[in-house]
Amino acid sequence: MVACGGTAGQIAPSKDPADPVSGESARAQPRPDGQAGARTEAPALLERGRASLRAGDRYAALAAIAQARRLQPDNPEIAQALADVLIELGAPSAAASALGLRTDPGVRSRVAGQRLRWAIDIPPRSPDPRRRFDDVDAALARLDALLAEARAAAPPDAGLIVRLQRDRAVALRHRECWQEAVDQVSVLREAGDTLPAYVLRAEADAWLALRRPMEARRAYEEALQRLSPAGRADEDGPWRSIMMGRAYAEEESEDFDAAFATVDALLAASGPPFRSAGDVQTPRANDDWLEAKALEAAMRSYADMPAEAWARIAPLAQGAPALPWLRAQAADVAAQQGWPRLAEDDIDTAAALAPEDFGIRVQQVDSDTRRHRLLRADERLGPLLEEGGDIPRVQQVRRELDAAMGPSLSFELGGRHTNSQALQGPGNGGEASLQVESSTFAGAWRLIGMADSSSDSLQEGRAERHRFGGGLQARWPDWKLNALAWSQTGSLNTSGGSLAAQWEPTDHWTFLADAARHSPDAPLRADFHGITADAVRGGLRYAWNESAEAGLKAQYMDFSDGNRREQVTMDGILKVLEQPHLRVTLKPRIEWQSNSVLVTPYFNPTESWLPSIETQVEHVMSRFYERTLLQRLRLTVGMFDQHSFGKHGVGGAAYEQSWRHAPWTEVTWGIEWASAVYNGQRERTLSGYLKLEHKFGR
Repeated sequence: MVACGGTAGQIAPSKDPADPVSGESARAQPRPDGQAGARTEAPALLERGRASLRAGDRYAALAAIAQARRLQPDNPEIAQALADVLIELGAPSAAASALGLRTDPGVRSRVAGQRLRWAIDIPPRSPDPRRRFDDVDAALARLDALLAEARAAAPPDAGLIVRLQRDRAVALRHRECWQEAVDQVSVLREAGDTLPAYVLRAEADAWLALRRPMEARRAYEEALQRLSPAGRADEDGPWRSIMMGRAYAEEESEDFDAAFATVDALLAASGPPFRSAGDVQTPRANDDWLEAKALEAAMRSYADMPAEAWARIAPLAQGAPALPWLRAQAADVAAQQGWPRLAEDDIDTAAALAPEDFGIRVQQVDSDTRRHRLLRADERLGPLLEEGGDIPRVQQVRRELDAAMGPSLSFELGGRHTNSQALQGPGNGGEASLQVESSTFAGAWRLIGMADSSSDSLQEGRAERHRFGGGLQARWPDWKLNALAWSQTGSLNTSGGSLAAQWEPTDHWTFLADAARHSPDAPLRADFHGITADAVRGGLRYAWNESAEAGLKAQYMDFSDGNRREQVTMDGILKVLEQPHLRVTLKPRIEWQSNSVLVTPYFNPTESWLPSIETQVEHVMSRFYERTLLQRLRLTVGMFDQHSFGKHGVGGAAYEQSWRHAPWTEVTWGIEWASAVYNGQRERTLSGYLKLEHKFGR
């Protein structure tokens, strides 16, 4: 029987000729002059060994019975007694060697269980993922053959069949035949078997792989209840692995409080970072502590708490910089923090330390996709698909790369209703836009098609703008360029174009610049009166991490009626609360605007200031792997100070929901209420909107 974390496999058959069981001395014939003594001494040694076994001293029993076998190597009674002791010691292969041709199906079943454990615990000889099941397949075939033999026996040995079915469930789990493993455990349950912890753990692992985390949690909990106090305290026992599995099941069922508590229990049981060992009590690293601390960081990352995850993983990676798996985990958290270049450096370092590590090679593809090195990502993905295309993580990075390289579309639709109290405020109207992007070519370039429509119901009439056009986009690791041209109809028939550039030299700094001919930033009222505007804009942003950033942007607009508008905006983002399923973000903003012409048909303050702050509360309503439903509440308050019209409080509130199926689709819908002031006249607006973004993949 395979006993995960137990004693099975701890005593392997020795190849030392001096071994009391399996060396040449065990098969040596006694000298002729010792035959008489052997006939009298061997039974006494056998009885002494049996007495020691009854007293619980298995090693004394082994010594006595092994000595008896040396004296009478062909005695079947002594051979059977020796095999019984070896089975008790968890050495079924040695027991089978002692029995030779007399090995019964029960011993052979235990040998099969031991071989299964070796297949599980000993890393494959080949790093090729295609060969990762070779040893498990052999163990599974051996179990199936024994199970068929046991069922055909007359009468069948029910206990042997149950033991083989238990081991078969474990083998199927490690063969990653998830549903078959669950089905095998169900057969045992229906037969009334009291499942041991190692079988329940296999069932729980299979449920988790099948994306049934609640069933997995129940199985892990049942497995923990099966463990005795001694089993829970055994450092080499299954308690730690079961607890780690339970933590992942709790995380995948979105119960992060329970997951955090499970990890805390693991950490508390792990002891200090260093342990003393040996006669001189030399301090040595505590691998259990390191593993628990890394899991603690991972759980914060899965809970969308990257700052806390980084605070835990960064000291570990700095303290053990040569551990490839730790560098790789730190790279994932760095990317989540908004530092893709640091993540790229860490994962490349990890790959240099462990060039054949399959998981790290997969992370390199993920890093290349994130950094827009799409051709290199595709080149690296090819061998991974060939070697392990059935591995879920490989399938995930393939989907993300396909989404990054394939065509996409974005669509927005909105409408608004106003109380029409401000003469120069926006009237009732709406907006619609569609943008389509082609697949990438040459790894960086895309074609863009666009169309949008806007309308306002003004006191002077109805203003409309319809644009149709397209262009080109290029994206490299540090640069992004957009060039668009369009034709415009509606209240004003014209054409225009824009060129935008973005440069990100580091993980923290971003520089922006764009220019537009007949800019769509011009108000619709200007279109209605035949006025166009050219615009040029520049800006920069600094991001400490994904939770804190600040920006400065300046814009200059040259209207065809002679007006010159200057506008400066400073804004920031600060996440003040990051908890599982909940984020609270503050967005302070200051806008300053100046115009050179006093009287225009569109809203055109001589000078104005608008300091404001927006509070955004984001809550995850539900999440099941790639599918997430969010709700957001945005509250904005500000003070609009317009030259010659005084100061007025302004603000708004918005509520929206967003459904996301990563990495393909996101749909957002919401309503917004706003109160603004135009030339001292207050106008309230109620609007609704719908947004769709979809990536088609390659």
